[in-house]
Amino acid sequence: MTSIDIRLNIAVIDENPLLAGGISALLGQDSMFVATPLMLGAQTGPMAPQGFDVIVMDPGQSGQSPDDLARQFGAGGVALLAYSGELSVELARQCISAGFRGVLPKTVSIEVLKAALATAAQGGIYIDAAFSAAIVQHVGQPQPPKPQEDACLSARELFVLKSVAYGKTMKEIGKELDLSSKTVETYKARGSSKLNLCGRRQIVEFAIAQGWVEGARLSTV
Repeated sequence: MTSIDIRLNIAVIDENPLLAGGISALLGQDSMFVATPLMLGAQTGPMAPQGFDVIVMDPGQSGQSPDDLARQFGAGGVALLAYSGELSVELARQCISAGFRGVLPKTVSIEVLKAALATAAQGGIYIDAAFSAAIVQHVGQPQPPKPQEDACLSARELFVLKSVAYGKTMKEIGKELDLSSKTVETYKARGSSKLNLCGRRQIVEFAIAQGWVEGARLSTV
């Protein structure tokens, strides 16, 4: 697992208080984590809980779309981790497109959950193999477009597309590269055009297929 110098404040939100409490207790045995169990609805209400680095939740329980959950719970830079009891390919795709920093089935070990939390807290994306393979190979879903043979991304174009796949905004990428958001958008457009990609969803799917999204930190070009 990737090491982090500070303890991570984690909220575990679930409609089952025993599950939320059990996961929080297991995480709390590791000095890296401070975990708080919250019951969906009863303790979260219309406002997102405050003061957490990562929120772990089952998006299938709320009745809200992943986009709505991201707007409600992901404000202020809080990382969201989908911890789902429903192995739905479409739900996984929607969560990643909405900006969730990870998608995991509830059957994973606590060590895998810890790794996903550390990755999400550092700005990476952690997608369990059960989902990543399905996202790019799901029967009946279009495959991520392959690069054109003559496509040759510049270092900046590659960095920008990888950053977009990791869920970063144009402003965040621009700050890392010391460029304006408009210039970053130009690099994104050029790179997308070379790879025949349209929109963030296709960029994310292409990144998964190419192995770009592996939870590692991106280095500034």
